[in-house]
Amino acid sequence: MPASTGVLDGQAPSAAAVSADSTRAAWWDTALYGASAVVAALAARFDYIPLQRTWGRLALGPYAVAAVLAALLALRWRRRPAGRPLRARTLLAVAVLIGAMAVPLGLEVAWRAHDGDRLHVQSEIFLAEQGSRVLFHGGDPYRTAYHYGLLRTYPPGVWEHIPYLPAVFAFGLPRAVLGAGAGPLTDARLGFTAVSVAVALLALALSGATGERRLRMLMVLLVLPTGARYLTGGGDDVAVLALLLLAVVLEHRGRPVAGGLVAGLAAAIKQTAWLPLPFLALAARDTAGRRATGRFLAAVGSVVVPVVAPFAVWDLHRLVDSVVLYPLGLSNQPTIARGPTLGRLLAAPFAHAKGVVAAVLAVVVVAVALLLLLRWTPGGVRAACWQAGVVFALAVMLATAGRPGYLIYPVNLLAWSWLLPQRPAPLPGAVQSLQKPPPSPRTPAIYAPAITRRPGWLGWPGWRATPRRWSARSARRALGAAPRRPSRPRTARARSGPAAVTPPAPPTSGGPCPPGPESRGRPAH
Repeated sequence: MPASTGVLDGQAPSAAAVSADSTRAAWWDTALYGASAVVAALAARFDYIPLQRTWGRLALGPYAVAAVLAALLALRWRRRPAGRPLRARTLLAVAVLIGAMAVPLGLEVAWRAHDGDRLHVQSEIFLAEQGSRVLFHGGDPYRTAYHYGLLRTYPPGVWEHIPYLPAVFAFGLPRAVLGAGAGPLTDARLGFTAVSVAVALLALALSGATGERRLRMLMVLLVLPTGARYLTGGGDDVAVLALLLLAVVLEHRGRPVAGGLVAGLAAAIKQTAWLPLPFLALAARDTAGRRATGRFLAAVGSVVVPVVAPFAVWDLHRLVDSVVLYPLGLSNQPTIARGPTLGRLLAAPFAHAKGVVAAVLAVVVVAVALLLLLRWTPGGVRAACWQAGVVFALAVMLATAGRPGYLIYPVNLLAWSWLLPQRPAPLPGAVQSLQKPPPSPRTPAIYAPAITRRPGWLGWPGWRATPRRWSARSARRALGAAPRRPSRPRTARARSGPAAVTPPAPPTSGGPCPPGPESRGRPAH
């Protein structure tokens, strides 16, 4: 998915180059919206969840119309230069977001308030709201059975486990406090959507990327089925991804503590946020280029530990069984996640040794992650996102409890590794004043990361930061400082000591001058 460069070698792009970039971007929009329409059509026909079938029928029209309009824009810009191509594409993306996400979500929330939960809400939303209600009344949500309402026809494993971490109950508090009769605004999906949109816009504003790249990241996270479909049904995964994006952007700007705090919020909501943490921790550096792995992990722990520790003290066995064993398919009650993954196919012939097969496949994933971390240590946030995306995709495909929907995590991580700028642009206005100044070139020993582009794993360029000692001259050149003023030429000084030769004094009276160096070899006057 190439992004337009805009400026080459410090020169403004020509009108022909701008028109070519706009046409290429519009064709990419056509392909993405067309593929989204296909996904919506498949969901409307084959998805086993009634809510997802409804979403497919509602979202098929907006995606198909957007694909046609994007193709018309590409054809128009191919013949005549575009005035404001990015603005037109952004308006089209916002219209698709309204048609494919906001309208289906609003209808499902209204239908739920009128008809009940059976066809208009998924189990994760019901568990988050009911767990918040139990917690609000002083009970342990992980020790409660929810065999009523929506889940009364589900297998026992579903209504005996809440496979999410405790921070997810914050989104169900409005319904727990006000009750179901307070109206549709207490639906937990509205909270997930509000957090996802607000955090995503903040992350994109701080990213320092170009408008083209910001639009691409927004489309992958919210507009395409990788976001709109899951916000309509659940929303927890998109909220976790939005928080991870903000954490990645803050770390990319040299703020490891702030990025760790935001990543800790994501990790306290769902276990899926834990997998990218080792890669982001090794890539964490502050504005001076110093490694900040410890500070990043300490910030993550300062959020996760206070949230999870009380429930671990309350009942550690039930917490581990709900949030670790049950999602992996290793609990006494089988999970209903049975997506077509390679791990499930490998474990099918060994029904009595499913735990052994799951352990072997988990060792494979851990080995690949350690190989990437130790052999190709990420030297920047972009490389960390790429490696985390590869390992996440491998983990989803090798999981014995298949959840193909989790592929939205590696899709977003890989998109961030491509679309984030190599070096973020300075922030505008008052926000820029909050940034720390660069290290002074007069500091005796300046260590700064030299961003080098080396051949990486599977051909991907690995951005690594190699420590380099800068002299005062190289630091001034890299920071764009003015060179020192040239010093005055030194005058020849007479040597002191017994070997010094004193030049002869000029004569006081008339007579021939002693021959000097300039007149040596010439006849005297």
